[in-house]
Amino acid sequence: MIGIVITGHGSFPNGMFESVKLIAGEVKQVEVIPFEEDQDKLQEALTQSIKNVDTGDGVVCFTDLAGGTPFNVCSRLAISIKNVRVIGGMNSPMLLSGLFQRELSINEFVEEVLLEGKENIKQFEIKETQVSKEMDGI
Repeated sequence: MIGIVITGHGSFPNGMFESVKLIAGEVKQVEVIPFEEDQDKLQEALTQSIKNVDTGDGVVCFTDLAGGTPFNVCSRLAISIKNVRVIGGMNSPMLLSGLFQRELSINEFVEEVLLEGKENIKQFEIKETQVSKEMDGI
């Protein structure tokens, strides 16, 4: 099963994990590492978390912002630690989807969660027929 590390600035990673646990329930092989200020401490914590959740199928690090400090630290670790992938710009749908697809190969897993994340970014739009019907009674 693919291990998951969730990281980001401040309380974002804890909030994201708590949110998806409301839907998914308790999950295994997931660690949450918030970034406050110290990059060295972040790197140490992420290195240990990756080791903790890796059972041989790989680890995916979900981060809040592509290009932010947690993303950059995870990316440096992915260069030196085998079978680690990094995703920046995480959202709830991609993380939730990932929790239920952890038996895929790591490359398939990353493709699936990225697709799920992109497909669930939507804008609410009022269709013209809805507005017309509501205004008929005025």
